[in-house]
Amino acid sequence: AMRFATAGDTIWIDAGTYDSYVHLNGINTDTAGINIDKDSITLIGKDSNATVIDPPGDSNIANVYGVYADTQSGLIVKNIGVTGAYDGFHFYNVDNSRLESDSATSNGQYGFYLWVNSDTNTLTNNKSSNNTSYGFSLSSSSSNTLTNNTSSNNTSIGFSLSSSSSNTLTNNTSSNNTLDGFYLLFSSN
Repeated sequence: AMRFATAGDTIWIDAGTYDSYVHLNGINTDTAGINIDKDSITLIGKDSNATVIDPPGDSNIANVYGVYADTQSGLIVKNIGVTGAYDGFHFYNVDNSRLESDSATSNGQYGFYLWVNSDTNTLTNNKSSNNTSYGFSLSSSSSNTLTNNTSSNNTSIGFSLSSSSSNTLTNNTSSNNTLDGFYLLFSSN
């Protein structure tokens, strides 16, 4: 299904642990468990504890991601779990997209990472725990909404906003993170 996906498609992923690379539209970059390269793709797993992406290789190797997208818009990723990647969910310059009821656990760097103009996205009911660095990180990304997310037991920071403005955080919980629960650097509004 992934190989033949086109913009606007919904892809249902059954319960299971997926420990190889899956490529949308046949792109073989070996950088992500799931590499989304089209706009308006919806991925829906059974449950973030049951549908788990665990990419092959060492979680400390940079550029190995669980779910990766760059320059897309209109994505929905729901009920997907990621473990053992460098970054669980890695969005680079992704806009108007939604991460909902996903989980990122025991990744080498970040659980959820939105960076460089990843704007107007919504993260709702996600869980990030036991990641080597941050649970949720927004860097140079603005006008995002984070609601009812939980970040716990990460080696560094629960929620980090760096050079990011006009983001809305509501009813998020951060606990037992080593350094800070919520960290703002060069961020406003």
